[in-house]
Amino acid sequence: MRQTFPAEASAAAQARSAANDFALGAGADAETRAAIVLCVSEAVTNAIVHAYRDCDGPGAVEVEAHRPNGYLCFYVRDQGCGMRPRVDSPGMGLGLPLISQAAAALEFRAGSDGGTEVVMRFNLQ
Repeated sequence: MRQTFPAEASAAAQARSAANDFALGAGADAETRAAIVLCVSEAVTNAIVHAYRDCDGPGAVEVEAHRPNGYLCFYVRDQGCGMRPRVDSPGMGLGLPLISQAAAALEFRAGSDGGTEVVMRFNLQ
């Protein structure tokens, strides 16, 4: 699965739905799907709120998923300003810690052309 959304508020709901559909089709149980939906939603929301804060309009957020043997990998990517501290953050700062607790593994990568890639792994039962 690979889908791209404008970095607007509606993207979080669209990404949740796409992630749930993919996980369901890949055989994830309800608990794993709930964790996936939560994590994808948080990662997409972070991109919406933070990635394009210095831009005139919303950029794009891409969600990609794969099913290697025994687990699911979700990637959330943006082409924004990268992971820079934000002293005026409108959020509570709970998204990334929440993702790190709900996912089996979490990795952050800087995009080759800027932006951020969040990689989340979820084990299948």
